[in-house]
Amino acid sequence: MRSGSSALKHAVALFLVSWMAHCGNELVAAGPPAGWYDYSAYTDCRGQPEPAQYNGGILRYSNSDDPTGYKTTETGVLSPAFVVYDLNKTTMYTFSGWIKLEGSSSALVTARLAPDNSGTRCIGTVLARSDCWSFLKGGFTLDWPTQTSVIFFQNADRTPMKITVASGSLQPFTMDQWSMHQKDTIRKRRKRMATIHVADPHGTRVVGATVSVQQTAKDFPFGSAIASTILGNDAYQKWFVDRFNAAVFEDELKWYSTEPASGLLRFDVPDQMLAFVRSHRVMVRGHNIFWENQDATPRWVKGLSPEDLRSAVNTRIQSLMTRYRGEFAHWDVNNEMLHYNFYEQRLGPNATADFFSVAQDADPLATLFMNEYNVVETCDDVSSTVDAYVARLKDLRAAGAVLEGIGLEGHFSKPNIPYMRAVLDKLATLNLPIWFTEVDINNKFDAQTQAVYLEQVLREAYAHPAVSGVMLWTALHQGGCYQMCLTDWNLNNLPVGDVVDRLLQEWQTGQATGLSDAHGAYSFSGYLGEFVVTVNYGNTSAQSTFSLSPGDETRHITVQI
Repeated sequence: MRSGSSALKHAVALFLVSWMAHCGNELVAAGPPAGWYDYSAYTDCRGQPEPAQYNGGILRYSNSDDPTGYKTTETGVLSPAFVVYDLNKTTMYTFSGWIKLEGSSSALVTARLAPDNSGTRCIGTVLARSDCWSFLKGGFTLDWPTQTSVIFFQNADRTPMKITVASGSLQPFTMDQWSMHQKDTIRKRRKRMATIHVADPHGTRVVGATVSVQQTAKDFPFGSAIASTILGNDAYQKWFVDRFNAAVFEDELKWYSTEPASGLLRFDVPDQMLAFVRSHRVMVRGHNIFWENQDATPRWVKGLSPEDLRSAVNTRIQSLMTRYRGEFAHWDVNNEMLHYNFYEQRLGPNATADFFSVAQDADPLATLFMNEYNVVETCDDVSSTVDAYVARLKDLRAAGAVLEGIGLEGHFSKPNIPYMRAVLDKLATLNLPIWFTEVDINNKFDAQTQAVYLEQVLREAYAHPAVSGVMLWTALHQGGCYQMCLTDWNLNNLPVGDVVDRLLQEWQTGQATGLSDAHGAYSFSGYLGEFVVTVNYGNTSAQSTFSLSPGDETRHITVQI
């Protein structure tokens, strides 16, 4: 369906008339109830649907003889559906429900929003089945307030089938509530309380000592891509290490860079880049071993027979992983395999599982990742829905792959933050580290809009309890960057650079200073990481180091003076 099409408007209008006239289950809007965001989600198919989140939120049935909230359709075109009224543009809406099919064993089902008959947008997807209930979770914001909106469900290929929806829920949150949830998660997951106890050599507590705490390193990895342009550029190197504690090489490790012709190995540039990050205690991700996109495959590889290709890929893994064994914390093993299939088409469906197994044997300390785009960025890419990602990951693990990380590229246009959070909730059910690996905002937007959207994405990523790290795709070149630069070539901040600097400052513990109390203690809340504490009392002073690692209990440190 095309947004704004007259056919769609007419169909939705007819649907509203018939639905409200015959179903008798009009839904009315209520004010948003007090409460917190529900991060729970499900990726397993269940015999019965779970109760609706938020007790249905603003979906309220006026017909008391429909207690279950089940709705069905024989076509999957515009019904089952929910009609809601008076949605507004300053609200974050999270939507969820349980889906079951008849007429097909499985299908991709999309939840769509039609606001005021002005086109439709995807707000969530699920790979539904006929033998059990599957959980759909998504969300949306609006660009303008609406009087009447319809949330309806379609199977992606439009073939006739019966779709049943249960436990539907639409929960609104104000912007302030959403921000409050982010801050609360940051307090619980990114920070920790600590108490410094000051005592003399006899163990007697010292009252009135001056305690000063300074963070020296951050626990949460926040970094950026770099390219060979950083080599020999002292100003760029200083700018980078002043901000970031993580890095990824933009192109320098990809197969077309390290072996442009068969047997011609070129590791001099990545060796130099690795020396730079190592000398500054910056962790580095390995990107990537293989890339399923044929256009990103070395030219000489494309013409190999299956037998020669298998030999070449094994040599590639061994040469790369042996050379850099223990150097890279992560490896993206087979990039973007939900969208492309160059290797699997030629080597069979188990090719990726084999890549993971060989890579694990070559460097058992590295965390091996899937890495994919359009999982959180959009709801409209049927190749990379959250359930498609989950299914592929489970298939690989069932085939013996040691797959330990979820990579989300994060090449955003206009972000849908409630949908982004919902996808992260579903991925979190796998209990694997989730990394944003290539975050940027499309350059079709002006610089100020890029900055607004980037801040939205970074705040949501940093605040989500399942996210373990964030990488920006902002390697600096004299001619610009892939989509988004933080600075110009002279390292003057652009608007997105101002956003990053401000957030980095916000997400660290500034110098905390105070006096030890009547119990000889000084307490503070600090961001996780490494610290140095200095205590002064009279003419004596003492200094110690400590770390704040994740934990619910207060960290206690004793300094003797």
